[in-house]
Amino acid sequence: MTVYTPRRDKETLTVPVKVVNSGKKRAFYRFRIRVTGTGGFDATASASAEVVGLYPDTSWPTALTVRDPGHTPPANPHITIVSVERDVYKSR
Repeated sequence: MTVYTPRRDKETLTVPVKVVNSGKKRAFYRFRIRVTGTGGFDATASASAEVVGLYPDTSWPTALTVRDPGHTPPANPHITIVSVERDVYKSR
């Protein structure tokens, strides 16, 4: 999983993320990130690719919108990957 430089708006941060399936089987992914920064900004966001899953050697680019009501998004946020879960597809 790769996290790219976020884009700051008035009340939100948009955090681009890319998940890559480097395994040999189709897999489903769930992940969560935490964004902290100056002024008490502290928020988490999550996403999942559970409908179709990722085939081997494919990627899933997405972007998460993060907000913390009452706090201005920081200019230099600290982004932590809290969790990444990978479930391999099991055919019936």
